[in-house]
Amino acid sequence: MQLILRDLNGNNIAAMTEDDRTLVSYCPQEGYTIHVLDMNPESITHELEDLSQVEKYVISDEDYDKLPDTFRKWKEKYLKQKPAEPKPESSVGVPELDPDYQKAEADKIAPGNRCRLKEKGHRGEVKYVGKIPDMGMGFYVGLKLDEPFGDINGKIFGVTYFSCPAKYGLIVRPEEIEVGDFPELDIDDEI
Repeated sequence: MQLILRDLNGNNIAAMTEDDRTLVSYCPQEGYTIHVLDMNPESITHELEDLSQVEKYVISDEDYDKLPDTFRKWKEKYLKQKPAEPKPESSVGVPELDPDYQKAEADKIAPGNRCRLKEKGHRGEVKYVGKIPDMGMGFYVGLKLDEPFGDINGKIFGVTYFSCPAKYGLIVRPEEIEVGDFPELDIDDEI
Protein backbone atom coordinates (compact mmCIF):
# COMPACT_ATOMS: atom_id res chain seq x y z
CA MET A 1 0.00 0.00 0.00
CA GLN A 2 1.23 3.48 -0.80
CA LEU A 3 -0.16 6.79 0.44
CA ILE A 4 0.06 9.98 -1.63
CA LEU A 5 -0.81 13.42 -0.23
CA ARG A 6 -2.71 15.51 -2.80
CA ASP A 7 -3.65 19.18 -2.79
CA LEU A 8 -7.01 20.73 -3.68
CA ASN A 9 -6.24 20.51 -7.41
CA GLY A 10 -5.25 16.83 -7.27
CA ASN A 11 -1.52 17.54 -7.55
CA ASN A 12 0.68 15.02 -5.76
CA ILE A 13 2.45 16.76 -2.88
CA ALA A 14 4.26 13.98 -1.01
CA ALA A 15 4.70 10.22 -1.01
CA MET A 16 3.85 9.27 2.59
CA THR A 17 6.30 6.38 2.82
CA GLU A 18 7.77 6.75 6.31
CA ASP A 19 5.80 4.82 8.92
CA ASP A 20 7.29 6.70 11.88
CA ARG A 21 6.09 10.15 10.70
CA THR A 22 2.77 11.62 11.73
CA LEU A 23 0.26 13.19 9.37
CA VAL A 24 1.07 16.64 10.79
CA SER A 25 4.70 16.28 9.67
CA TYR A 26 3.55 16.31 6.03
CA CYS A 27 1.86 19.71 6.63
CA PRO A 28 -1.49 18.97 5.00
CA GLN A 29 -3.72 21.96 4.38
CA GLU A 30 -7.50 22.08 4.61
CA GLY A 31 -8.99 20.23 1.66
CA TYR A 32 -5.92 18.07 0.96
CA THR A 33 -6.63 14.36 0.47
CA ILE A 34 -4.72 11.13 0.95
CA HIS A 35 -4.84 8.84 -2.08
CA VAL A 36 -4.37 5.16 -1.21
CA LEU A 37 -2.75 2.85 -3.78
CA ASP A 38 -3.00 -0.90 -3.20
CA MET A 39 0.28 -2.26 -4.57
CA ASN A 40 -0.30 -5.87 -3.44
CA PRO A 41 -1.17 -8.05 -6.47
CA GLU A 42 -2.71 -10.67 -4.15
CA SER A 43 -5.03 -8.19 -2.45
CA ILE A 44 -8.76 -8.83 -2.32
CA THR A 45 -9.39 -5.39 -3.80
CA HIS A 46 -8.33 -6.72 -7.20
CA GLU A 47 -11.07 -9.33 -6.94
CA LEU A 48 -13.58 -6.60 -6.24
CA GLU A 49 -12.50 -4.74 -9.38
CA ASP A 50 -12.87 -7.82 -11.64
CA LEU A 51 -16.48 -7.49 -12.74
CA SER A 52 -16.26 -10.46 -15.11
CA GLN A 53 -16.99 -12.73 -12.14
CA VAL A 54 -20.35 -11.06 -11.48
CA GLU A 55 -23.46 -12.45 -13.20
CA LYS A 56 -25.16 -9.66 -15.09
CA TYR A 57 -28.60 -9.03 -16.56
CA VAL A 58 -28.32 -9.07 -20.35
CA ILE A 59 -30.71 -7.49 -22.83
CA SER A 60 -30.30 -7.71 -26.56
CA ASP A 61 -29.60 -4.54 -28.54
CA GLU A 62 -32.87 -5.01 -30.43
CA ASP A 63 -34.93 -5.17 -27.23
CA TYR A 64 -33.05 -2.24 -25.72
CA ASP A 65 -33.68 -0.10 -28.81
CA LYS A 66 -37.41 -0.80 -28.51
CA LEU A 67 -37.52 0.87 -25.09
CA PRO A 68 -38.91 4.43 -25.30
CA ASP A 69 -36.51 6.31 -23.02
CA THR A 70 -32.94 4.96 -22.77
CA PHE A 71 -29.53 6.31 -22.04
CA ARG A 72 -28.35 5.37 -25.52
CA LYS A 73 -31.04 7.58 -27.12
CA TRP A 74 -30.24 10.44 -24.79
CA LYS A 75 -26.50 10.14 -25.52
CA GLU A 76 -27.04 10.16 -29.30
CA LYS A 77 -29.17 13.30 -28.99
CA TYR A 78 -26.61 14.93 -26.70
CA LEU A 79 -23.62 14.18 -28.96
CA LYS A 80 -25.44 15.67 -31.95
CA GLN A 81 -25.69 18.93 -30.01
CA LYS A 82 -22.17 18.89 -28.61
CA PRO A 83 -19.06 17.32 -30.20
CA ALA A 84 -17.13 14.76 -28.17
CA GLU A 85 -14.21 16.02 -26.09
CA PRO A 86 -10.86 14.20 -26.21
CA LYS A 87 -10.48 11.56 -23.52
CA PRO A 88 -7.73 12.14 -20.95
CA GLU A 89 -4.90 9.65 -20.92
CA SER A 90 -5.11 7.27 -18.01
CA SER A 91 -2.04 6.91 -15.85
CA VAL A 92 -1.01 3.42 -14.88
CA GLY A 93 0.84 2.66 -11.67
CA VAL A 94 2.14 5.15 -9.15
CA PRO A 95 1.42 8.80 -9.96
CA GLU A 96 4.33 11.14 -10.55
CA LEU A 97 5.25 13.59 -7.81
CA ASP A 98 6.26 16.99 -9.14
CA PRO A 99 9.64 17.91 -7.60
CA ASP A 100 9.18 21.51 -8.81
CA TYR A 101 5.66 21.96 -7.45
CA GLN A 102 4.92 25.74 -7.22
CA LYS A 103 8.39 26.70 -8.54
CA ALA A 104 6.92 29.47 -10.73
CA GLU A 105 5.26 31.07 -7.70
CA ALA A 106 8.41 30.64 -5.58
CA ASP A 107 10.60 32.32 -8.22
CA LYS A 108 8.62 35.56 -7.67
CA ILE A 109 9.43 35.60 -3.93
CA ALA A 110 12.76 36.48 -2.31
CA PRO A 111 14.05 36.56 1.27
CA GLY A 112 13.51 40.01 2.74
CA ASN A 113 10.18 40.56 0.95
CA ARG A 114 7.29 41.71 3.11
CA CYS A 115 4.20 39.57 2.80
CA ARG A 116 0.72 38.81 4.06
CA LEU A 117 -1.00 35.43 4.46
CA LYS A 118 -3.92 35.41 2.03
CA GLU A 119 -6.31 33.51 4.29
CA LYS A 120 -5.66 34.96 7.75
CA GLY A 121 -4.06 38.30 6.91
CA HIS A 122 -1.04 37.87 9.24
CA ARG A 123 1.97 39.87 8.09
CA GLY A 124 5.64 39.06 8.13
CA GLU A 125 8.93 38.87 6.31
CA VAL A 126 10.08 36.13 3.94
CA LYS A 127 13.15 34.44 5.42
CA TYR A 128 13.48 31.34 3.24
CA VAL A 129 12.34 30.24 -0.23
CA GLY A 130 13.15 26.75 -1.44
CA LYS A 131 12.63 23.06 -0.98
CA ILE A 132 12.14 21.31 2.35
CA PRO A 133 12.50 17.58 1.59
CA ASP A 134 11.08 16.44 4.93
CA MET A 135 7.78 18.22 4.19
CA GLY A 136 7.19 16.86 0.70
CA MET A 137 7.91 17.71 -2.91
CA GLY A 138 8.00 21.22 -4.25
CA PHE A 139 8.79 24.67 -2.95
CA TYR A 140 8.01 26.29 0.39
CA VAL A 141 8.33 29.75 1.93
CA GLY A 142 9.62 30.31 5.46
CA LEU A 143 8.15 33.36 7.19
CA LYS A 144 9.03 35.35 10.30
CA LEU A 145 5.65 36.73 11.35
CA ASP A 146 5.26 40.13 13.01
CA GLU A 147 3.19 38.55 15.80
CA PRO A 148 3.38 35.11 17.48
CA PHE A 149 0.89 33.29 15.21
CA GLY A 150 3.48 30.79 13.96
CA ASP A 151 4.36 27.30 15.08
CA ILE A 152 8.15 27.05 14.60
CA ASN A 153 11.39 28.96 15.16
CA GLY A 154 12.79 28.34 11.67
CA LYS A 155 13.84 24.78 12.36
CA ILE A 156 12.08 21.79 10.72
CA PHE A 157 12.94 18.24 11.84
CA GLY A 158 16.24 19.41 13.28
CA VAL A 159 17.33 21.37 10.17
CA THR A 160 17.55 25.16 10.48
CA TYR A 161 16.19 26.93 7.40
CA PHE A 162 16.03 30.39 9.03
CA SER A 163 15.96 31.75 12.56
CA CYS A 164 13.32 33.65 14.48
CA PRO A 165 11.81 33.60 17.97
CA ALA A 166 9.63 30.62 18.90
CA LYS A 167 6.01 30.89 17.66
CA TYR A 168 6.97 33.57 15.10
CA GLY A 169 8.00 31.17 12.30
CA LEU A 170 5.71 29.61 9.73
CA ILE A 171 6.24 27.43 6.65
CA VAL A 172 3.68 27.78 3.83
CA ARG A 173 3.35 27.11 0.12
CA PRO A 174 4.11 30.10 -2.15
CA GLU A 175 0.47 30.33 -3.26
CA GLU A 176 -0.63 31.03 0.33
CA ILE A 177 1.06 34.44 0.60
CA GLU A 178 0.87 37.78 -1.13
CA VAL A 179 4.14 39.71 -1.48
CA GLY A 180 4.02 43.50 -1.44
CA ASP A 181 4.09 46.62 0.70
CA PHE A 182 2.84 45.20 4.01
CA PRO A 183 4.59 47.12 6.82
CA GLU A 184 4.34 45.99 10.40
CA LEU A 185 1.06 47.05 11.96
CA ASP A 186 0.98 49.44 14.90
CA ILE A 187 -1.04 48.49 17.94
CA ASP A 188 -3.86 50.84 16.78
CA ASP A 189 -4.03 49.40 13.24
CA GLU A 190 -6.66 46.86 12.29
CA ILE A 191 -5.91 43.80 10.18
